[in-house]
Amino acid sequence: MKIDPRISAELARLEPNQVGVLAWSLLAHPPISMSGGIPGQPDPDTPNEQPTEPGEPMLPDEPPPAPVA
Repeated sequence: MKIDPRISAELARLEPNQVGVLAWSLLAHPPISMSGGIPGQPDPDTPNEQPTEPGEPMLPDEPPPAPVA
């Protein structure tokens, strides 16, 4: 994981007992690029978003097989 250069510079000037304060301040005020959402999850759907491709959704050629008891 790559550390933001601003964070590296801040860590370099801090005393060891101040590192925890920096961690809590980063949690309270994350950079804009990291704010919101869960890492690795898709962005939430936005209302009134136009589809990227025109046309109707495609339907499968055959229905899936019925379960056998």
